[in-house]
Amino acid sequence: MRYRLATRGSKLALVQADLARAALARRHPQHEFVLEPVETAGDRAPTLRLTEAAQEGVFVKELEQALLDGRAELAVHSAKDLPTAASPGLTIAAFLPRADARDSLIAHDGGTLETLRRGARIGTGSPRRAAQLLARRPDFRPVPIRGNVDTRLRRLAEGRVDALVLAAAGMARLGRLDEVHEFLAFDVMLPAPGQGALALQTREGSEAARLATEVDDAPTRRAVVAERAVLRRLGGGCLSAIGAHGVIEDGVLVLAAVVLTEDGDRVVRAHARGRDDDAVITEVVATLHAQGAAGLLHLAANRPLTGVRVMVTRADAQAGGLTRMLEDLGATVRACPVIEIQPLRVDVSRFAGVDQYDWCLFTSANGVERFFELLGQAGSVMSPRVRVGAIGPETAARLRQHGVEADLVPARFVSEDLADAMPAAMVRGTRILLPRAAGARDVLPDRLRAAGALVDVVETYRAVTPADLATRLPAMLAGVDVVTFTSSSTVRNFAGALNGAAFPSDCLTACIGPITAETARELGLRVDIIAQEYTARGLVEALARHQTSIQA
Repeated sequence: MRYRLATRGSKLALVQADLARAALARRHPQHEFVLEPVETAGDRAPTLRLTEAAQEGVFVKELEQALLDGRAELAVHSAKDLPTAASPGLTIAAFLPRADARDSLIAHDGGTLETLRRGARIGTGSPRRAAQLLARRPDFRPVPIRGNVDTRLRRLAEGRVDALVLAAAGMARLGRLDEVHEFLAFDVMLPAPGQGALALQTREGSEAARLATEVDDAPTRRAVVAERAVLRRLGGGCLSAIGAHGVIEDGVLVLAAVVLTEDGDRVVRAHARGRDDDAVITEVVATLHAQGAAGLLHLAANRPLTGVRVMVTRADAQAGGLTRMLEDLGATVRACPVIEIQPLRVDVSRFAGVDQYDWCLFTSANGVERFFELLGQAGSVMSPRVRVGAIGPETAARLRQHGVEADLVPARFVSEDLADAMPAAMVRGTRILLPRAAGARDVLPDRLRAAGALVDVVETYRAVTPADLATRLPAMLAGVDVVTFTSSSTVRNFAGALNGAAFPSDCLTACIGPITAETARELGLRVDIIAQEYTARGLVEALARHQTSIQA
């Protein structure tokens, strides 16, 4: 059978994809594996400034779309380009054995970091690299530089910069290691999470996924997954520079990470080792935060959204926090709620006996508000014996306002992850109350029931379309630069109000997560930006990253 591998078309990407093709062909000689070059957004914008942390998948999205469209069965990525959030329906089926994860220095006149002249211009498109260079040599002048390896080396030869910092793995795969003057030690420069590793992505449950799994390198997977977990737990792609590197030594994960301000003036580091990967990751992240990493992980102070006109489609009751964060970064916000929360008639006696349940699960802040409203009508209070799960931090924060601390919040803020996290916290026959919106996806109750839970679903409210939305939407859209969507409901109501009218070609769409983005695509809307953390803050950070990249 013939399997197509989607890949970027650059020389390095094709070399890397051919490594993946060869690995698959050696393991499965009965099949044919061929390369399918695809142009990505990052390739079409060679002057775009990028961080080493994947920024909304500018080198990834088109390859993923090729998988979803059936134009390819596998996609080959540099692991460092992958967004921290997985795309629905797709999986990373394999990591090939990792190459050298270090960065390398190539100097115009030779030399090392220590011997380069004072004030030397160092070419790099990475804030992570620039920050670590400045931490070592504050006199350096980082110069933004993009393009493929040949383009960058040509600019070095022309004297536009005095030196370049490039991934050692890329230089090795291109056969150009003889041009490297220094390999930068990890105590000087930690790499981007996943640097040096190649990832094979496929559709979940496909035959291609099964084949790819057989070439997976377990030590590389453990190390890269740990590095990416650090990035995600720190905020997943904020503008501050983050480096991480893991290695497996005799079955032990050794993990190091660094967080810096972009000028390299402040640096915090952490290191841990152990056989329990999650414990090691947790220790590294906790150590970074104990040293003040949170203060370094702020968005750029220059208000990157200044002049950007953003439409907020959330219901009025929920829009305040998102609006404030956008305005704090300079955006001009246009409120256009496309949903209204309509309470449903509920037999309140069902809430009088809430203490009969072992767990109560909440999938939205609106669900929390309506639950406590009904609880009050029933003359009842939340029993301390009932454990509580929240789909994400915003829902958990709303619970906290009612004096309830969530016992469980999944790592990713989607129903699938909440469902996956629950079995470890329950036994067969556990009684679960799920108050939620009418028409919500059934993935959570279905999976819980399959795991042996007794689930009572109570629909307490409905998200409806405002009566005048179709009339006022065209005028509200005029002049808007970005429309934000924070749920599948906002997308459906927005698309319904458009009623087939064309979405403005010069307006971007920004989605709070992959489920919302999937709904948008299904309804014919283009998706430009997807938050890596599925919260209002994550959505704002994604907008800020996008705007910063196009301004650079």
